[in-house]
Amino acid sequence: MLASFARAEGWTVAIETDLNAALVALGSSRLLIVNALCWSMTQHEKYAPDREIWAREMSDDQIAALDAFVCEGGSLLVMHTGTICWDTQPGWRRIMGGGWQWGLSQHPPLGPAMVAMTAAGLAFCPGAEDFSIVDEVYHNLGLQTDCDVLATCEISEGPQPIAWMRRHGQGRVCVDALGHDADALLTPGHSLLIRSMLQWLQEGASHARD
Repeated sequence: MLASFARAEGWTVAIETDLNAALVALGSSRLLIVNALCWSMTQHEKYAPDREIWAREMSDDQIAALDAFVCEGGSLLVMHTGTICWDTQPGWRRIMGGGWQWGLSQHPPLGPAMVAMTAAGLAFCPGAEDFSIVDEVYHNLGLQTDCDVLATCEISEGPQPIAWMRRHGQGRVCVDALGHDADALLTPGHSLLIRSMLQWLQEGASHARD
């Protein structure tokens, strides 16, 4: 689904499931989309049976390569569980400008929610308006002060930033903490927000090539 959105905005898409392969591909790419759940699985013993097969960590060399890619003008879009990824690597949260904080972050069960576009979000996404969605709404993602919040959602702990943009060096970063499933991605207001993010990231990549 995300690949089709990206293609519609002019990106050529290659899907990689291996981190090393994705990082190698950055040498000829201007955009990385992270729509994955790659984490250490060390936070609770309930994850123990799955660790050997599914646990993932990012090395210092890998985060340095990713950081350099964005700082030198690359674009990054992080979706939903991507904010949970690589929990042992603080540099990942710094690049995103926020992200899942074990012991603080949480989400209510999948269910209906109302997304409110901020003033910055309305300017960023022409034609946008508040929209309803059935999704997981992540709470307490601990945003840095240099993030421009595009949308919030309020369920149980006050308005929660669930979409934002920032600059990292010469590069551009967008984070969309929504997107649990295809229905959530296809929700009209949400798909418009994603497409606007891809357009802004495309502009940044184009400028970096000039």
